[in-house]
Amino acid sequence: MPGGIIGGMNPVTSGDKCVQTYATRATQGEWHLYDDERLAGPTWSEVCGRSAMSGWINSTSMGGAFSSGFSGKYRLLDKDPYWVDFPEFGHCDASKATVTCTVPKP
Repeated sequence: MPGGIIGGMNPVTSGDKCVQTYATRATQGEWHLYDDERLAGPTWSEVCGRSAMSGWINSTSMGGAFSSGFSGKYRLLDKDPYWVDFPEFGHCDASKATVTCTVPKP
């Protein structure tokens, strides 16, 4: 993947150059990302992140958006690449060994 992953905003040669996390559901409507301890810890200089998650979290995370016409509104076809931006994470402080960041619900 030279030149970046699908021409993304933060090109890397491989996804293993990203912060590695895993997602787990805490309560209804709340999920947490945890450091994937099988790999080296983040340096916080990474330009991307990726997270392992269950099929349920993956399939329901955007379920409401897609069922409400997201793909039609933006004319997405099967296998079209798209990027998701979360400005809600902009206030998060990654200067500590343990990063805790609460994202307000919309």
